[in-house]
Formats: sequence, structure tokens, C-alpha cells
Amino acid sequence: MREDGLYKQFRLGFEKFYNPLCMYANSFVKERSICEDIVQEVFVRIWETRKDLVQSDSLRFYLFTAVRNNCLTHLSREQRMTVYSLSEIDLEDDDTADITPPVDETLNYQALLGLGIEQLPPKCKEVFLLSRMGELSNQQVADSLGISVKTVNNQLWKALKMLRTFVRNTSMGLLFFL
Repeated sequence: MREDGLYKQFRLGFEKFYNPLCMYANSFVKERSICEDIVQEVFVRIWETRKDLVQSDSLRFYLFTAVRNNCLTHLSREQRMTVYSLSEIDLEDDDTADITPPVDETLNYQALLGLGIEQLPPKCKEVFLLSRMGELSNQQVADSLGISVKTVNNQLWKALKMLRTFVRNTSMGLLFFL
């Protein structure tokens, strides 16, 4: 493929995946500028060394895995927060408790979804973001995180249940004020 065609595909990939990758990185690192740096670094590395990935079907999987790994590396270097790992023991935690939405939110569904996602437990949020924002299959999520597909299914079910509860509680709160 010619260099300009490759650049065009790279640019399309950047535009398509940049925001979902930043949101995914934000599930690990809570500073927006660092998240953007991590995502941009991954794209720079692809452009410099792995141009063959730009036209590959596995670009999406590679990007999310690379961002995840870079976030974990960043966190371990900075030692700012605990790095979460998915294990069967972690799944025993009862973190299906209701998450309470803020009362004064307007009915902006995109923002509402973002608030709900932010309140998910870390493991659950990571699986949800990889699946829904990264549009990875459950098998790809499982491979990326080193967990079983059944665990991915359970985490997705839990995330959707918690998000439904969050939206329902928020809608009830909004109806009360109308």
C-alpha cells in the first residue's frame, strides 16, 4: 500500500478509536492529560514501528490491549493507586449494591451513561468499556484480560444491571423535580 493510503487509514483509525481509548484509559488513570498521552503514544508507536497493523483486522484489539498495558505500566511506575486484577476471588465481592446518581443531573443520556460507568466497580468497568466502547468480542476481552469468557459474561451482566438501576434511579429523581 502506498504511504498516502496508509496514512489515510491510520488517520481514520485514529479518529475512530481516539475517544473510546481515552475513555478506556480513564478507567485506569484518572487524569485526562495522562490518558491522552498514553493513547497518543500508542498511535505514535504504531505509526513508527507497526504500520502493518493499520490495515489489519486486529487493530482494535491491539489498541485496547496496548492502552491497557501502558496504563498499568504508568500506574505501577507512579504507584498512585492499586492495580486491580481480575481473579475469581474478586468476583466474590458483592459490589452489586445500588449506585446512587446525583440528583441535580439533567437528562443528558450520554453524560448520564458516563456517570454510571464511572461508578461501576473497576473490574466491571474495564470489561464493560472493552466490550462496549472497544467493541471487542467477549472472547477478545477474555484473552486481553486473561480471564474466562464466562467471567466476561458475568461482569457484563453485572455492569448492565447496575447501569439500568442507575438510570432508573436518576429518571425517578428527575421526575420528582418536574
